[in-house]
Amino acid sequence: MHVNHRHRFTGLLTAAVLAAAVAAPSAQAHVALASTSPKAGSTGHAKKLRSVRLTFTGPIRSARVTVTGPQGKVSKGRGGRDPRNIKRALVALRGGLAAGGYRVSATTLAADGHTQKWAFTFRLK
Repeated sequence: MHVNHRHRFTGLLTAAVLAAAVAAPSAQAHVALASTSPKAGSTGHAKKLRSVRLTFTGPIRSARVTVTGPQGKVSKGRGGRDPRNIKRALVALRGGLAAGGYRVSATTLAADGHTQKWAFTFRLK
């Protein structure tokens, strides 16, 4: 009996170690923000800006993007994942943007099931 319990314990320990080894890489598999348009921290021209895009290092399932500026909320709707690129979120902007600072806030649901929040700023002249 003693040998049987030790064999069962060893088998359970091995299974636990293998499960932890498999789970560790997936825990670090969150997507990262690869780029933004306009570029985070940049200054651009108000007349040329029609939308804001966030591009990630991996696929996302869904997104919500809001842009606020001197006039308050300037994004149209809640934004979402780009139907042409599963690694991109976008939101259209209202016309007539004022010069000043803008803040982009986004929440994404990555393909791995993790929700992440993002924020960056840019300026318009």
